[in-house]
Amino acid sequence: MHDVHMSLDNLHDRQIISVAKTEQAMSWLVEHGPLVVEPPLPAWITDRLVTAQRVMRLRRGVFLVPGDDGRLPSLPRAMELLDPAGYVTGHGALAAQGLNDQDVSHWWAAAGRRQADISYGLYRAHFVFSPESARVGRRHVVPYEGDRVRMATPTQALVDEARLIPFGFDWVETGRVLRNAVETGRTAEATVLELLSTRPSLAATRRLGLLFELVRGTPDPQLLAAARRNLTVSRIVGDKGIDETWRISLPHDRARIARGMK
Repeated sequence: MHDVHMSLDNLHDRQIISVAKTEQAMSWLVEHGPLVVEPPLPAWITDRLVTAQRVMRLRRGVFLVPGDDGRLPSLPRAMELLDPAGYVTGHGALAAQGLNDQDVSHWWAAAGRRQADISYGLYRAHFVFSPESARVGRRHVVPYEGDRVRMATPTQALVDEARLIPFGFDWVETGRVLRNAVETGRTAEATVLELLSTRPSLAATRRLGLLFELVRGTPDPQLLAAARRNLTVSRIVGDKGIDETWRISLPHDRARIARGMK
């Protein structure tokens, strides 16, 4: 019986020591956060903190830590911390600015350096290595879930989506967002043309030109002229047809895209 009491006492002491070490580690992480890379801590401690949802493991060796107020930075803020030279763009940035009411599960950034994707709960974030985009892309600061994050302007986000298509180009969803942006005065054909003039992209011009036509009901002459400046066709593997007006491949005909946008 004495040995049993001794064992229980030892176990209790070890638990106390374990809790103390965990709390010390948490204090250290908060002090060095909110983004901590390869912390000099035992794996069992970081695993315990992640399991308890006190910190978030974004990818191997990279942790997101709450501030003194106990609040964990948002996903786009975590992306910004990982790549300060780049900016959040695409449908995530458009949703954050009220132009997409769908839940965006895959976010992405125009990144100044190569790095692996991250997980943020049920969400994923991807970094498209594009140093030129990261350098010159038009961005502004957007309030998001208590943070202030550098994100693409609506026009830049649409152009990035059409130019870099990190997850494949979603004609219907992008068309819906474009309609919202046009109706609220957040973008226009002239703005897209002006932005594309600084870094021309024939494929992006054609994709957005067709979507503008579906929104407006008539093609914009300047966008159409830019799209037809040569005889090539912009293609994506797997597309089933060609729109002869805009010289762009489509996954299905424009009438189906138009119906889906409504």
